Amino acid sequence: MNIILLQPDEIPASGEVELTDHRALHLIKVLKVAVGDAVRIGVLDGLQGQGEVIALDGRRAVTLRCRCEEEPPPAGFDVLLLAFARPKVLLRCLEHAAALGFGKIVLFRSRRVEKSHLSSHAIQAPVIEAHVRRGLEQSRRTRRPEVHFVPRFRELCEAGLDQHVPIANRFAADADADEEAALSRVVAGPLSLVIGPEGGLVDHELEQLSLHGFRLVRAGRQPLRVETAVAYLTGQLRAAQARGT
Repeated sequence: MNIILLQPDEIPASGEVELTDHRALHLIKVLKVAVGDAVRIGVLDGLQGQGEVIALDGRRAVTLRCRCEEEPPPAGFDVLLLAFARPKVLLRCLEHAAALGFGKIVLFRSRRVEKSHLSSHAIQAPVIEAHVRRGLEQSRRTRRPEVHFVPRFRELCEAGLDQHVPIANRFAADADADEEAALSRVVAGPLSLVIGPEGGLVDHELEQLSLHGFRLVRAGRQPLRVETAVAYLTGQLRAAQARGT
């Protein structure tokens, strides 16, 4: 946790906030703060700043005097289109996506996704919110990405792409793609990246994405775990974009 995130309504007029949840535990056990120490804080979807530790109550509570006047990193414009994975994998991917600064995450069901994943507790709003916040805390961000659900791949292609995805810089992960060919065609502007489930997207889905302007790109020489592919391809595409600008 590299930033303590606060809800806008948590900070009273006095600016003093008492934390008694996992944030207090992290400050006490991990950061081992003492009275007078300063820690980085931020308001969810708002400004960042510093919090001075003004009181400690054993191992249960920390009181901060908060001052937030710094502009946070800007909201991202890149879009991640992520197939529903196994719940634990999906939640890790959400943390990675938030930490990497994606501005929008679109979850969809592909052919290889089990229907049971769609009824998992992992896609309930409070669970998603908690894991997105973990990603923000890791990367010192405060602006949350938008998270959207598209229950069927067909719906994604028929309407979801035009609604959620910029026209340029469309890429989709495929273990058999020519990585170099795709990376040589990254241009300036927002990136859109499709990551399939474990096992990848089926041929029909890859064909449909290609028809909608998605270039197939490989995540390394060997197949990677879903969450690793998210981080790897995001880094490769952004690096290729930086080299071309």
